Amino acid sequence: MDQGNQPTPQPQYNGVPMQPKKKKTGLIIGIVLGVIALIAIISAVLVYFLWWQNPEKMVTDAVSNAIMAKKMTADGKVVIDMRDQGKIELSVKTATDSGKSKANIDAKLNIKGVEKNIPLKGDVVLDSDGTIYVKINNFKDLYGTLLEVVMESSSGGNLSRSQIETYRDQTLEKMSSEIDKMSDTWMKISPDEIGSEYKCGINALKKIQSDESVRKELAQIYQKNSFFTIKDSKISDRNGGRGFELQGNNKSNSSKFEEEFKNSSVGKALSKCGKSNSYKSSESSSIDESSLKVWVDRSSHELKAVELKGNDKKASVEISFDINVNKSEEIKVPSSAESLKEFIEGFMEGYSSGLSSTSTR
Repeated sequence: MDQGNQPTPQPQYNGVPMQPKKKKTGLIIGIVLGVIALIAIISAVLVYFLWWQNPEKMVTDAVSNAIMAKKMTADGKVVIDMRDQGKIELSVKTATDSGKSKANIDAKLNIKGVEKNIPLKGDVVLDSDGTIYVKINNFKDLYGTLLEVVMESSSGGNLSRSQIETYRDQTLEKMSSEIDKMSDTWMKISPDEIGSEYKCGINALKKIQSDESVRKELAQIYQKNSFFTIKDSKISDRNGGRGFELQGNNKSNSSKFEEEFKNSSVGKALSKCGKSNSYKSSESSSIDESSLKVWVDRSSHELKAVELKGNDKKASVEISFDINVNKSEEIKVPSSAESLKEFIEGFMEGYSSGLSSTSTR
């Protein structure tokens, strides 16, 4: 009998209908790209935070010294609780030196409605030209967990735990070569792929790194218009530094800082990059409750640690880092790397093939 006009049956696993492959493939691509994008974003945010979100004499000097520094290391944690969506916990070790940065990240993602935590361990390198390099070190564990999440979602809860684990193990075995390659490969995202505003911002940061007069200009602007005051100076020592709790309640100085920053060489450069890269203090103060603590070396007045806690109706964030200014580690830019987009596309072709053969067993 001619089957040419008959609809193609959906693949099944042990009699349980599964969603079309395109939907699952799209979901996997979205999750993987989202996780990788998160690494890149967190890395960029950390670099930005260490340069700009630093708060009388010791504290002002600490900020100025941090601006003047061309290199530093930081080791700490970031916790972002997006109440309705989930929670992200990251342990991060990062270093910057002459425009280059690197970060080692150990993350745990807890998605609302998903019982399993998604593990992620990876390395990120940000080159001075803005190219982002990413390598996932636990791709097999990450991918296996994502497979379980997708199976639970696709089956509508009709698969048992043993069925899901069997499917996971079969798929991991089928794709072992692709998974091994994924675990050992550096992938890169070029500035052109991210966009013109990002490239423009990177060029502005390069100007800060390469030109001491620019960094001195920024330090002087902050020294003249320090808008933080000390709320509590009896904080326990940390990382060899004396602790202070700060509050940003000097609105007059904040406005003066904003105006002078806009007219600085870096501010003018950033203003050409688009609205998202312009400095606007009024747009960055939407947190309902916040706490900022810094620790400063008594003799050198260098920044030794920072802790920031913020909370609003949609999310809360906690950032805590020990910092060593004017110290760094060797930052090796990968000599070879594959395009992230092309590599993911190739991997997903292998995934679709493995899914097809596994789901019909």
